[in-house]
Amino acid sequence: MLRCALHDGLPAATWALLLGLCCLAGPVAAQTPTELVRQGHMPADSLFRLFYVPIEVPAGTAEIRVREDYGHDGGNVLNMGIYDPAGYRPGTTAGFRGWSGGAKTAFFINAQAASTGYVPGPVRPGTWHVLLYPSTIAPAGLDWKLTVTLVPGPVGPLFVPAPAATVINTRPGWYQGDLHLHTLHSDGRRTPAELVDEAVAQGLDFIISTEHNTNSANLSWGRYARPNLLVINGEEVTTTAFGHWNALGLEPTTLIDWRYVPADSSIARYTAQVRALGGLAIINHPFFPDTVNRFRFGVRHFDGIEVWNGRWDARNERALAWWDALLRQGRPLLAVAASDTHTAALSPNQLGRPRTVVQATGLSRAGIMQGLRARRAYLAADRALRLTLTAWAGGASAGIGDTLVAAAGQRLEVAFELRGASAGTVTLLGESGVLATSPVAATGSTAVRWPLAGRPRYLRVEVRNPTGAMLALTNPIWVSSRPGRAGK
Repeated sequence: MLRCALHDGLPAATWALLLGLCCLAGPVAAQTPTELVRQGHMPADSLFRLFYVPIEVPAGTAEIRVREDYGHDGGNVLNMGIYDPAGYRPGTTAGFRGWSGGAKTAFFINAQAASTGYVPGPVRPGTWHVLLYPSTIAPAGLDWKLTVTLVPGPVGPLFVPAPAATVINTRPGWYQGDLHLHTLHSDGRRTPAELVDEAVAQGLDFIISTEHNTNSANLSWGRYARPNLLVINGEEVTTTAFGHWNALGLEPTTLIDWRYVPADSSIARYTAQVRALGGLAIINHPFFPDTVNRFRFGVRHFDGIEVWNGRWDARNERALAWWDALLRQGRPLLAVAASDTHTAALSPNQLGRPRTVVQATGLSRAGIMQGLRARRAYLAADRALRLTLTAWAGGASAGIGDTLVAAAGQRLEVAFELRGASAGTVTLLGESGVLATSPVAATGSTAVRWPLAGRPRYLRVEVRNPTGAMLALTNPIWVSSRPGRAGK
């Protein structure tokens, strides 16, 4: 049997003749995949450095497969991603085709499908770059090996994105959501379908997709749509050495780059990119743990802080204290709560525990993001907890996130109502600390009023159980002699 071979230097007439001979000779033999091996050593001082391994991909390649092997002695962790010929250098995401961090040691990409964390589409000819990023290296260093398989063949039909709907309803109300979660598209252990099923079971109205350094999940949430559940696109921007932050409210195809350090002074560029899309930049778990992931970028560039991540603990206490200190400085940052869930129910980071409850004009991406931007939100341990907080001065009133305009000498009064808790303590706080306390009623429904003689700059409430763990807390009501002066 005559086998056709590619040769770029042949004239068109010769190609036509060879093609005819191939057809007369019978079926063409299947083309053999090409295997490339790249390997090297990373010394211990290579920690948190970016290594780009170039791979030449010829025309006619239908699929690229990459396998990573490295020594795990000493707890080595080698993260992995890939960029196609459209661009790979920091500051551009044009060539981004996926990232799995340390969650995978192998992936594939073709026109129709890809491993979770990676973006399907044509395998373009040219120089691809596999990104290797060591986040843990033993003193002896790390030996690594990449095996890249290039599979030739026809391209076939292309992947068709199916992003989530942006509007569920336009009814004003308070909506419960989880702002930080992971599936198999990063280091989670659930499929998107499993996660949305659990979100419905937990009574959530919305979830925000926040996979580490990839937008792959955002391209397909529409395939897992459930009635009355809104899915908002986001990304956990994971600069491992310097902390994590959530970009909330993105377009499905948006990717926020993570490849920079505080000394680059480039963080403002990326948080501005998020805001230009109507989104918010939120600092994640700023004190988890102290040695890795502790937040080191300037807080002035961010819109809020995740003060409550998963089960309440000492790290959350530190985040709460930091947020409160910033409020006392007049910085009106949004406080949010989220599970940071990776596994199914009964884990320490269970979906919807805690959650952020947002006052919005409707269950839509624009409505939820506007409510968060206005800081009309409170944080709750679970679905049963509901609360209201209102302050009065003369004939004026204000709720969570609003500014109460009070003339000099006017007395303030604060009303708080809580349902879903039957033990613990309610504390009213301002910039000077505790202003008032009341017990949580054993009936499960608490209503208190506090007259205030002073003039605090802001008012917020915490609800804790008898052991001191947080049950709920509010964003502040700001108090000013002029409208629109929150934090001033």
